[in-house]
Amino acid sequence: MHKKIVIIILVAVIAVASIAGCLLYTNNTSNQSPELRVFIAASLTNAVANMTQEFEQTHNCKLLINSGSSGALYTQITQGSPCDIFMSADNKWTNQLQTAGLLYQDTTLDFTSNNLEIILAPGNPAGITSLADLAKPGVKLVIAEPSVPAGNYANQTIWKIDSTWGNASSPHYVTSGLYRDYNASIYRNVRSYESNVENVVGQVALSVSTGLYDAGIVYASDGVYGALSGQQTEFLQIPSEVNQKAIYGIAIIGSTNQSELAQKFLDFWASQQGQALLAHYGFGI
Repeated sequence: MHKKIVIIILVAVIAVASIAGCLLYTNNTSNQSPELRVFIAASLTNAVANMTQEFEQTHNCKLLINSGSSGALYTQITQGSPCDIFMSADNKWTNQLQTAGLLYQDTTLDFTSNNLEIILAPGNPAGITSLADLAKPGVKLVIAEPSVPAGNYANQTIWKIDSTWGNASSPHYVTSGLYRDYNASIYRNVRSYESNVENVVGQVALSVSTGLYDAGIVYASDGVYGALSGQQTEFLQIPSEVNQKAIYGIAIIGSTNQSELAQKFLDFWASQQGQALLAHYGFGI
């Protein structure tokens, strides 16, 4: 008899504990901070990381950052990956989402820009001092794949150099002839195509120990961040005459269930504070 009473009491206690646990779980779940799924181009990683904590605290939310090449992120979005807002290094991708009717309120914003620079291996072992030096036999180059913005912009810049400075009427051509057949010479020197621009930066920076590459084509923002973080790599500017400007786009995805929060995130980057942060990291200059 006593055993039956003990068993009944134990069952009752377990039942009450289970109900309390369920209520506690339900309460915690309902009080969870909203999450904003943000897809960002790899080149924006440092700028976004700088504002993440403050934005989360101000808006009592959690930013879930997915960083990669803009083309790959675009593909993920069109294939149904959950995403609330997209920051692309090429506005081509946000414009295509708009054309496909996949954006919230059918709206996209070009919010910043970037330029290209040459990143040199630590110590500059190849002695590169000009764009012409990149075409010299034996120079080992790395650039991003043509399918990603950094690679596409690099290709456009190489062709601009060839068509502008390699033209027989160009002073660069007349005085030295160094830019004759420039694009063909450059592509003979390319040893690797990387999946995003941050990999190009990493490969050249590691060449102090690997010796794999002498230089690469990256964003001007990478050069600014290199200076801010004390990296050993050096950078060589590309004149605006032949530099391909990158235009960045930002857009809220139409399937979002956090449209109000996503709008606040977008508004930050359009604001004076957001633009100042971008300029600090070398964008929009």
